[in-house]
Amino acid sequence: MDALDLLRGPGPGSGPLAPRPAAASEPEVCRWPRDAHRRAGLLAQGRPCVWLLEPGELVPELGPLEDWLRLPADPGALEDLVQRLGARARRLGGLLPGEVHVDDDGLCTWGARRVVVPHVEAVILNRLGATPDRVVRRGELEDLVWPGAVRSRRAIDSRVHTLRSRLAPLGLRIHTIRGQGYLLAVEPPSPTRGATSPPSPRSSPWSN
Repeated sequence: MDALDLLRGPGPGSGPLAPRPAAASEPEVCRWPRDAHRRAGLLAQGRPCVWLLEPGELVPELGPLEDWLRLPADPGALEDLVQRLGARARRLGGLLPGEVHVDDDGLCTWGARRVVVPHVEAVILNRLGATPDRVVRRGELEDLVWPGAVRSRRAIDSRVHTLRSRLAPLGLRIHTIRGQGYLLAVEPPSPTRGATSPPSPRSSPWSN
């Protein structure tokens, strides 16, 4: 089902929305909250997605491969947004596995800049950089950083928070995917939103 089919609505005898084969950079078009169960899988696959929000639904905090429009939406506006998000996804697709890493001297270089990354944060970053634009579960990172030790849930969050600040000057960002884990991606210089600006993350059911 394509983007315009979603706006036209179901026809006689039509079934529920199902994913169709598509290139990795081709955005999926889904409804929120009806298709919310698909979000974790799309993020894990690095698939871009345009969310069509039902009237009255809160606008979520978006990742770099997501955008939104509120229903009812103009078909032309949706087509334009799908094209722009697809182009953004192709740009982000330039981040190769292992391209972002911390060397033996504790330096992470990206573009023309470099930052010093302490050992514990280097372990986290090297794991995230091994599979860019893919979700890495919190438990996996905890096992890598503190094998065999019991740590509070906040321990890894604190380390990621500090690492996120270190990476900001490089144009890299670690996204927290609530209930899933963390995702490393290139930070778009000027993200495009579908309409009005989203509310603060405090009111969002998705990510930080």
